[in-house]
Amino acid sequence: MIWLFFLNIFLAVIYVVLTGHVDAWNFVLGFALGFVIIGLYNRAMGGPSYPGKFLGLVSFAAFFVRILVRANMQVAWEVLTPKHTMMPRIVRYPVQELTDVQITALGNAISLTPGTLTCDVDNERRVLYIHAMYAGDRAAVIRDLDELRDRLVRDVFT
Repeated sequence: MIWLFFLNIFLAVIYVVLTGHVDAWNFVLGFALGFVIIGLYNRAMGGPSYPGKFLGLVSFAAFFVRILVRANMQVAWEVLTPKHTMMPRIVRYPVQELTDVQITALGNAISLTPGTLTCDVDNERRVLYIHAMYAGDRAAVIRDLDELRDRLVRDVFT
């Protein structure tokens, strides 16, 4: 699927060269036209849905930015106020239904958000060990991790 993205960029560059107007808006227009062309071609040939994958990736990115900002605000509030509300704990999170690539992507997404860190994966790749700074309610932490996992698998990997 990544090669379709590079093809889309290539089509946008070709569009800019053919029109002779080198600016960002012309590139965006060329990218949009290439996006439509690739989408129509894939649909006609029965191939993978490039627009669906691309929009799923954009959807996950928007979701991830939202939780990233929320986590940053929570940690910043903790640093700026004298009262500490941290209740750290190591959480065992089951991942046996995920592939190795999905486990890696989930672990990296967890580690990128402030307040959580993926510590380890067990030898059978069934459980992630996650350090969470705000884990007073273990069920809430698991719900948040479930939401992240579900969005990652649905938007990026399917």
